[in-house]
Amino acid sequence: MAGRTALMSGRMKNPAGVTMEDSESVVKSWVRIIGYMGRYKHIFIFAVTLAVFESLFSVLVPNRLSDMTDIIEAGLTSGNIDLYAVSRLGILAFGLYLASTLVMFFRYRLTSSIAQRVGGNLREDMAGKMNRLPLGYIDTQGKGDIMSRFANDTDTVSIAINNSMGVFIHGIAAFTLCIIMMFLTDVRLTLTVLVTSAMGIIMSVVVIKYTQKYYRKQQSNIGGMYRLVSEMYSSKQVVMAYCGETSARRKFDRINSDLRESCLKSEITIGLLPAAMSFMNSMSYVLVCIVGALMVLNGEIKIGVIVAFIVYVRLFSGPFDMITSSIGRIQSAAAAAERVFGFLDQEEIPSEDDDVEPVGDVRGRVEFRDVRFSYKPGKEIIHGFSAVVEPGQKVAIVGPTGAGKTTIVNLLMRFYEMDSGDILIDGRSIRDMTRTQVHDLFCMVLQDTWLFDGTVTENIAYCNDVSDEDVRNACRAIGVEDHILNLPDGYDTILGENIGLSAGQKQQITIARAMVDRSPMLILDEATSSVDTRTEKLIQDALSGLMVGRTSFIIAHRLSTIRDSDLILVMDKGDIVEQGTHDDLLSRDTFYARLYNSQFDR
Repeated sequence: MAGRTALMSGRMKNPAGVTMEDSESVVKSWVRIIGYMGRYKHIFIFAVTLAVFESLFSVLVPNRLSDMTDIIEAGLTSGNIDLYAVSRLGILAFGLYLASTLVMFFRYRLTSSIAQRVGGNLREDMAGKMNRLPLGYIDTQGKGDIMSRFANDTDTVSIAINNSMGVFIHGIAAFTLCIIMMFLTDVRLTLTVLVTSAMGIIMSVVVIKYTQKYYRKQQSNIGGMYRLVSEMYSSKQVVMAYCGETSARRKFDRINSDLRESCLKSEITIGLLPAAMSFMNSMSYVLVCIVGALMVLNGEIKIGVIVAFIVYVRLFSGPFDMITSSIGRIQSAAAAAERVFGFLDQEEIPSEDDDVEPVGDVRGRVEFRDVRFSYKPGKEIIHGFSAVVEPGQKVAIVGPTGAGKTTIVNLLMRFYEMDSGDILIDGRSIRDMTRTQVHDLFCMVLQDTWLFDGTVTENIAYCNDVSDEDVRNACRAIGVEDHILNLPDGYDTILGENIGLSAGQKQQITIARAMVDRSPMLILDEATSSVDTRTEKLIQDALSGLMVGRTSFIIAHRLSTIRDSDLILVMDKGDIVEQGTHDDLLSRDTFYARLYNSQFDR
């Protein structure tokens, strides 16, 4: 750390240790936030107009108070106070304050509306972005961190806009009008107030630059905490089984300590602003009283001018105090916005032509031509994969862990793009189809079960227009209907976290989902890994009927389940090392035979 210089990473630092990149990042983040606000420019313009009137009503009051003071002073001198004039000015001042308050209420409603709409737009754009991101990005990010960006970071931006935008609009209007009225009232007293205010502004700029790094760290730590809690909660049984509570607690304490430290530093530093501004405001009051008193003694002004300036200082410093007190939210929002826009700026899946030729009736012939693929550049894991699958064939892809079996399926589904080579379906390259067209050709059952918060029927009929009877027939075929009928509301039971389904039962439901899907091809990735042998036999019988007339790809570690496959592709280290039927491969007594027999060794 000590050896680092100001030129490292191309960044320059000031004496406070704040990079120019930090300041530019804050500005860029808020420029983009303002861009979102620009969608509601008509509401914003109306809010600005109300803020001007709100401030105008407020700044007109001090001169009325000045006149009241002068009338009372003259009355005390002459012994006859004009109570009518005092009452009239008092009622006028009350009316101006009331009008300012009412306008402020409506202005606040408008700014709140803009803030909530901007937050909603950010979440909508992130949701749309999620559908356009490559699977590789999702696979490499922590689920909790992405959740934090969707929930915490967008909410932080929305709250900051809500609490700060109105303050800035009102503050700028109040500053401008106050300065104009003060100059019209007395130039020398105005310059006295501006000198102390300039010192406060300089201090604010320094503090703002210094604290941004802490707020950025704070938002990053919050994302890390979301990620850790999500991992620990979803894997609670594994953590308990391996006695990992202590380790998990240490990780949590470390992140929590970092979060506490970054929050403490940011709050302590930003806390200098209210204290400094309070001191500057007090100095303004003192200087106004001292300078004003000398001017009164010299007969240059009346006491009413001092009264007016004391009120002007309050009006002038009030919005400024609110702005400085909201700097923390602004800094936090900038850090949160960086994470949101960092997500939105991720490279997307290449766009596709909407005029792609539609896919007609599919026979199901699949050809892999010298397919090569690497998750990371320079580290190829699929090396020239070639194979031909005829329509209606049941093809098993087997091999040791890490051989590339699931990767082949991911390429077939265009979840990832090939580095080179091609995959053709009925002679047509999948590159010439949209991803939606490719996905519509397959129904899938994955090893990792996925159920959403909906009824059993909704989970099985997911994105398929099928009848309730079709759903029930599928459940009967795989032997899960008895379990479903024992649930509180049968097929109408909401599958949430409190519904006690075993891993095998969840997998049976996902298999039923595939059975009601009418796609012409089928992919089974360890589809029966979580069920017992008896249930597996029942599911295999049901799947046999499901595979009739469909080209089917089966990934399995239990080689006993794929003995009746029409073609077995044996993979090792990204290559096909053997292919043939089960009996043919066993007769060769090579890689497949050793792999198969190893499952029966004792």
